[in-house]
Amino acid sequence: MIRATFAGFTTALSSLRANSKKLDVTGQNLANMTTEGYTRQEIKTSSLNYENPTSFYLNENDVNVGFGVSIDRMAQLRDQFLDTQYRTQNAKLGYNETISASLDALSGMLDETKQDGIHASFDKVQKALTEMQDPSKVNDPVYEGELRSRMQATANLFNQAALNIETSMKSEYANIDGAGSSENGYADKINQLLSQIGELNIDIKKNQMLGNPALELQDQRNLAIDELSKLIPIEVSYFTEKYETKDSSGTTVIRDHGLNYDSYGNPTGKSGFPEDLKIDLVYTKTDANGKNPMTERITLVNGSDTRLEDGTKVKNYGSVDIFVDGVKAYDEYGNRVANATYTGKRNATTGEVQQVQLRFNQADSYVVNTDSSGNPTTDSNMNAATGQTTGKSIMTDNHVEKDSSGNITDFSTVRLSGGSVQASLDMLCDSTSSLNNDSIYRSYDYYMNRLDILANTFALDMNRFNQMGVNDTYASGITLTDGTIVDGKLLTADQLTELSKGTYNTSTFTNKDFLLLVNSGASNAADAQTASNITAANISISKSWINGTTHIGTFGDPDEGNSSTDTALNMLQSMEATHAAIGYKSYSNEMNSISTYLANDAYNNENSLKSNEVILDGISTAKDQISGVSLDEEAANMMSYVTSYNAAARLMTTIDETLQTLLNIKS
Repeated sequence: MIRATFAGFTTALSSLRANSKKLDVTGQNLANMTTEGYTRQEIKTSSLNYENPTSFYLNENDVNVGFGVSIDRMAQLRDQFLDTQYRTQNAKLGYNETISASLDALSGMLDETKQDGIHASFDKVQKALTEMQDPSKVNDPVYEGELRSRMQATANLFNQAALNIETSMKSEYANIDGAGSSENGYADKINQLLSQIGELNIDIKKNQMLGNPALELQDQRNLAIDELSKLIPIEVSYFTEKYETKDSSGTTVIRDHGLNYDSYGNPTGKSGFPEDLKIDLVYTKTDANGKNPMTERITLVNGSDTRLEDGTKVKNYGSVDIFVDGVKAYDEYGNRVANATYTGKRNATTGEVQQVQLRFNQADSYVVNTDSSGNPTTDSNMNAATGQTTGKSIMTDNHVEKDSSGNITDFSTVRLSGGSVQASLDMLCDSTSSLNNDSIYRSYDYYMNRLDILANTFALDMNRFNQMGVNDTYASGITLTDGTIVDGKLLTADQLTELSKGTYNTSTFTNKDFLLLVNSGASNAADAQTASNITAANISISKSWINGTTHIGTFGDPDEGNSSTDTALNMLQSMEATHAAIGYKSYSNEMNSISTYLANDAYNNENSLKSNEVILDGISTAKDQISGVSLDEEAANMMSYVTSYNAAARLMTTIDETLQTLLNIKS
């Protein structure tokens, strides 16, 4: 028994159509070889047969033969596992790249392995004091002028370093906020990307419902997701919508659009209903002791079905807001809030640097969460009946809480697990928090605080020794164990503790004729030309020393024979001595320590950066092998499809010749 007359033609025709389409797709791939974000496409086909095609008249020797090829669908060649790995690694790389840029900014002034800075300036001050040990030189204006010049240079270097840190802090904030920049900050970029992905979700779903795979739109979405993954750590997942219906008994049940059900409500297989995409932000939260970290998530993009219980349309994507010292930086109209402006300076009263946080707001979308068995679950932010999530948000927080005495009362943190945003937040946190949260890199304020204490200690010591030499206020019996003296007395343990925190301020001097180093008044005019609140940013040479009113004191220590060089010798001794306020190190060694910490941070980050780059390159290569367009592979495919096409055409010719032969026999 011969098959239906035109069955062979149908088989050959299906082959012609399939291979023609495959050639079209090959051309599409080759045309987009250099298109950013393009994913290689292919046609999925299957062997075509029909159910129960056996004819009643077929004898036992006849066999069933297929009827050609079926064009099932267009598809992208992507590996979700590699996509996940790429986005996770991208967040790590984004963190290291941002930290690297921040540390480079600090290195410009504090890395003294490449330049002469504050450490070298201290050495020059010490050299000038050494030359003044001769009684004939202590009153010589040339040698005193040399010392004044060296101290002025030291003060200037402190000022420049502080200004550099303050400028870097403002630039870091601009990375988040976009303030003072022609580019959008991280917050704007995140909001734009969330909006773009959310809208693409809707467009893709609409196209897929109409039978169009919308592969180019999926490429746009994947490109946006990859960009988002460098800013914040995300997890991407796919799901099908849940819906409410009533079973045979009239009971309301929740079912999955992705499944078909029988009359009893039992799943019978997949329905082919398009999947939705969800994006979760991943963050880590610790307890009040900074222990027991827990990984948590908040949904930023939630599918495409954006309905409330009453059917009202809402956004299927969340948003991010910036807060400065607990105040939202922008109002609902996008206007900057005046008292939430970031300055990069410490609070004059509390000494605390401004706190920057981001609040991530969850997408308000209709979704039902399920447990491992597929049963609906609820949380505190989800309507139990509909699965509608509302109102949930998290606030990043890596600032430890302190009481009025400066003791840490709360070590809890809420940190993102990677990304450029967390790197900027780490660099902007205060000095104490930088050492007590999970960040492994020290913040701008950490280095600013170290410089402030160093500048304050240096100025305090020079002024105190000169006070004793000018006003003859040597305190008998005082042992200069650490070179740190206040009003002729050693600092108490409590005062040393406060000074080490950067919060202890020396008393205001009433007689200014002995002040060598003073507060310039840059941050507070009331402190101008006094020894109060001296920091790296405002330390300067006193005007009275510049105009000749103040000189290096020549009264001597009665316990040392009242030598006129005692003041210079005490200052020289202080340059070499250790000081409790700066961790029992000399001034130069403290500057070395600061520079070393920075160098270690830069070295560690550089190693992490290189490692993450290598890993990401490896993942990218693996992705390209699957998703990228290869000229050689497409050329090979083209030859294969052309050969198949020609063979199918030849098959039609052969069948036609056979049919003509049969017809001729008949006639």
